[in-house]
Amino acid sequence: MKLALFGATGLTGGLVLSQALEQGHEVTALVRDPSRMSLSHPQLTVLGGSPTVSEDVGRCVRGGDALIHCLGIGGTGDGRPTTLVSDSAKVVLAAMAKQGVPRIVCMSNVGAGSSGTWFANRIVLPIFVRWLLPIIEDKDRMEAALRASAPNGSRCACRTSSRARRGRCGSARRAEASACRSPLCLPLGFFFNRSPRPSGSGRPRASATEVHT
Repeated sequence: MKLALFGATGLTGGLVLSQALEQGHEVTALVRDPSRMSLSHPQLTVLGGSPTVSEDVGRCVRGGDALIHCLGIGGTGDGRPTTLVSDSAKVVLAAMAKQGVPRIVCMSNVGAGSSGTWFANRIVLPIFVRWLLPIIEDKDRMEAALRASAPNGSRCACRTSSRARRGRCGSARRAEASACRSPLCLPLGFFFNRSPRPSGSGRPRASATEVHT
């Protein structure tokens, strides 16, 4: 399978890249700074460019079978509003529609898309980890764009990893916290990842969003 990858130089994106290559996929990665890409592989093509510029995104997705979007602002951010991820998602979705790329998987964040418990959203986030709020707001906009892009007859599937349900770092939705080694990691994972279940379903709410056309 030919994959287009965004965020390949980040922690989660780097893991996705390594596993994709190990499984024999061909990967084209768009990165803002190609010098940060230390991995070299015959199945890997690295393109320099911006994830919010149509021309750059178009070069990356051209001829792809699927796209994996692991873009983030890095670390904990600076607490200021950001639109990087949602802006990139909109450009990516437009490029996919233009070039006929049928599938996208996006990394989101715990707390986005109405995930998490009342205690996490009303107490933990605004008091103890306020720096996450702008990141979550941007991921909310990204998820809204993804769902709005799904045409009639397509499927928008949301899943939570078992690691997240156990409160461990490293799930797709907890990407910005995936390098966490602090004592807050376990309790925050517990509060954030006990997501509400849809009525009539035994499955938890989303960590990563997949749109299949």
